[in-house]
Amino acid sequence: MVRTKGLSNPIGNIFRSIAGVFVGVILILFIASLLLWNAESQNSAKVFSRAVEVSTTSGESGFIRTQGLATTDSKLPCYKGKVEGNCIYFNYVQEELQYETKEHCGTLRSNQELIEEKGEKCRKDSNDEEVCEKCYLVKESNWNVVVRENEFQSFTLGNYKVDSLGKVLGYEQYSKEIDSTHRESMKYIKDESKLLVAGVSDGQTIRDGGKKKFLLFSTKDYESTLTQLKSQDKFVALMLRILTFVCLLVGYGMIFGPISVMSNFVRKVPLIGKFIDGAVDGVIFIASIVLAVVHFILLWVLITILKNIVYIVLFCALLFGIVFLVSKLRK
Repeated sequence: MVRTKGLSNPIGNIFRSIAGVFVGVILILFIASLLLWNAESQNSAKVFSRAVEVSTTSGESGFIRTQGLATTDSKLPCYKGKVEGNCIYFNYVQEELQYETKEHCGTLRSNQELIEEKGEKCRKDSNDEEVCEKCYLVKESNWNVVVRENEFQSFTLGNYKVDSLGKVLGYEQYSKEIDSTHRESMKYIKDESKLLVAGVSDGQTIRDGGKKKFLLFSTKDYESTLTQLKSQDKFVALMLRILTFVCLLVGYGMIFGPISVMSNFVRKVPLIGKFIDGAVDGVIFIASIVLAVVHFILLWVLITILKNIVYIVLFCALLFGIVFLVSKLRK
C-alpha cells in the first residue's frame, strides 16, 4: 500500500489566509455587486412586451413584432437530411462515448470502472489534521462532442426580411442513438414555419437592436412566448441571486480566514484545544452567514433604488409639489 503524506506549513497557511482577505474583499465588494445587478436586470419579457404588433405587410419601422409564414429563397437541408425538408436554422451535435484510464482518489463515480487499488493519499486539512483518501486506477467514460455544426438561412416574413440569427424559442428537436458509443441531436426551425419575430425594423429588414430591443424568433404565439420569457427571467435571476449570496458567504469566510488559521494553534492544548478551535470556526461560520444576509439585503435595496431612481425623484417632486400647494391654499 503506497502512502503519501502532505506536509503542514503553518507560516504558509497564515500568508495564504492574509492573501485570502484581499480575495474576500473583491468577492463581496465587486463580484457580488455585479452578479446582483445582473440578477435584477433580467427583463427580456418586459422588453419583448414593448414591441409594437404589426402585420407582415405593413412596412412599419421601430421596435416591432409580427407573425407569419417564414420562407427562404435558397434551400438549406437540415444537416445532411437528418430531418426531412429544409431548415431556416439548425444546431447539430454528435457525441462519442470515450474512455480514459486515470488515477482517481476518493469515492468512485458511476462512470468509473475499477481496474486496480493504488493505496491511500494523505494531506493536512485546515485544522492541521491528516485526511486520507483511497486511490484507484480506473477506466472512466464520458460523452464528448466530436461534431458540432450550426447554420442559419436568411428568410422573409411577408414584406420583411430577416438576415441574422436572434434568440430562439420553441425550436423543434431531433435525437438518435447511432450505436452504443455514438449519439446525435439537433435543434432546428423548418422552412415555411409559422414564426413570431420581434426586433428593430427599418421598414424592410428586421434586425437585432441590442439588449433593450433584441431580435427574437419564436414558433409559439405571443402569450406563450411572453410566459416562457418570464420563466427564463425568473430562473436566471434566482440563480444569480443564489450565486451572489454564495460569493458573500465565501468572501466573509475568507476575511475571517486569518482568525481561523490562528485558532488552529490552540488545538495543541491538551483536552480542550480541539473544542476551542471548533467553537471559533463555528462562530466564524455563523458570523459569515449573518453578515452575508445583511449585506445581501442592503445591496438589493441599493440596487433597487438605483434602478428606479428616476421614478423615485419624480415621486418626491410630485409629493413636494402637493405639500407646497396645500400650504399655499391654507395661507
